[in-house]
Amino acid sequence: MAVKNSQIIKLEIPSSMDFVHLLDAVITEILQQMEFDGDATDQVNLAVIEAGTNAIKHGNREEPRKRAYFDFMMYPEELVVIVRDEGEGFDAQTTEDPLNPENLLNSSGRGLFLMEACMDSVDFNQNGTVVTMTKKITS
Repeated sequence: MAVKNSQIIKLEIPSSMDFVHLLDAVITEILQQMEFDGDATDQVNLAVIEAGTNAIKHGNREEPRKRAYFDFMMYPEELVVIVRDEGEGFDAQTTEDPLNPENLLNSSGRGLFLMEACMDSVDFNQNGTVVTMTKKITS
């Protein structure tokens, strides 16, 4: 069933990696309803999980009293996902390039790169506590 009008689904989860499976289940269902193809489904799923993981681990530092918030705005032609955390933020412009040879073996640092590679647009607010990602449905 394709989305005919805009719909918004909101999700709030505790800052624990134990709840990432819930995020995965929600985005998987949304992508099926919106009839994204297989490649786009995989890309959006990866980007949303990366953004959620960043919000929980890096933004909120897995502090149990903090939450990660997700808005899934479903339109007939695109999906807009807004992820917000309660952390101090960061400057996306100062993150290390994961393709730089000296960073290839780092255990982290690829999340932002993957999000940008998988989505049509990725924007951060000034202090980095909110990321807005968009993926268009292609026929």
